[in-house]
Amino acid sequence: MAGSNINREGFDSLSVCTDEELAEKYRIVEQSAPYVSELIYRYFPFIKMKAAQMSAGSSACDDFVEEGLLGFMNALRGYDPQKGESFSAYVHTCVINRMKTAAARLCRQNAEEVISEEEQGEDRITPENVFMGRELMRDISDELTELEYKAFRLYYSGLSGAEIGGVLGIQTKSADNAVQRARRKLREMLTEDKNL
Repeated sequence: MAGSNINREGFDSLSVCTDEELAEKYRIVEQSAPYVSELIYRYFPFIKMKAAQMSAGSSACDDFVEEGLLGFMNALRGYDPQKGESFSAYVHTCVINRMKTAAARLCRQNAEEVISEEEQGEDRITPENVFMGRELMRDISDELTELEYKAFRLYYSGLSGAEIGGVLGIQTKSADNAVQRARRKLREMLTEDKNL
């Protein structure tokens, strides 16, 4: 009975420790699970929020949470208080960088899938696909800028504006604008084609 009270008091005492104190205890104590658990409890809402932002509503949110937790553990192992940076700032940097790396990897994989799908001639029933299925495909490159053409092809394959931006190395807003310009031009071409 007394032993369980001591354990409970020890556990409750962790909540009053600073992040830096817990990180230090993690480094010097062999049985460090309570310290890690307390820190994860504190940082998990941040990790989950960043994962939701990075995944932009896609099914990859759980993958980004996992990447965030790995980034957190890297931060916990690599934190050096002698460098003068707060533990919180270091964790935020490590988690975000880990998620950005995962996002870039996902964009590359999506781009490779886009190329593979195009080579296989995957059919999708959309106005854009109907148009692209025609022999006028070669005319599209005359009507669109190179950026619009590339952005539209990635959009057509199902990538979001953020993913298109990642593949093309441009900002999300620039990618969205290029897609919108391309769609507008293609609608105009379709309208002209119907009127002939």
